[in-house]
Amino acid sequence: MSGASKAKSLLLMSGGLDSSSAAFYLTNKGESFDCVFFDYGQRSARMQLRSSKTICDKLGKRLIVFRIKGVSVPFVEKGWLRPHEPITHRNLVILPIAIAFAKEKGYGEVIIASVKEDCEYEKDRIIVISKLKELGSMIGIKVSTPFALMPKWMLLRLGIASGLDPSDTYSCLLGHAYHCGQCSQCQRRKEAFKQAGISDPTRYYS
Repeated sequence: MSGASKAKSLLLMSGGLDSSSAAFYLTNKGESFDCVFFDYGQRSARMQLRSSKTICDKLGKRLIVFRIKGVSVPFVEKGWLRPHEPITHRNLVILPIAIAFAKEKGYGEVIIASVKEDCEYEKDRIIVISKLKELGSMIGIKVSTPFALMPKWMLLRLGIASGLDPSDTYSCLLGHAYHCGQCSQCQRRKEAFKQAGISDPTRYYS
């Protein structure tokens, strides 16, 4: 990760537990970085962005927003039901943009707050990220996954120890004002609090 003599980093931000915990932890460690958020047409984009803004405001971090929701239209235009996540392999879309932006704007690194469980749920994620790291290195941009071997609950603990208020974060796939409590992301959120031994302040519909 970046040091005092290195270029600033760019942290992918979703407003969820992982990226928010990473933001607080990295700030506490004295890392220099800006945050970047992508609205690629996901149903929860509005709530994710609201949480991302809250986190960045509290940390005094710049939040760069890419509004590219139109990119998801061809992925779902023939479907009768709009999916919560319109692009299954979204990292193949947003990470190259983040890498290109980092190169153009003088950043030295793109940081992804992936945790151990991400690779368990997305079996090809390791290969995809590995290839994207190679892509970044071709143009002098480091793509880092410093929390990839860390379980979600452990990163949550680090975030809270660094000052994160988890009630500021948003994880639900549905994008409602409160978490549904039933989707896969809500279930993982609940489990992270349980395993961390921390009271869950999240308001769930169920």
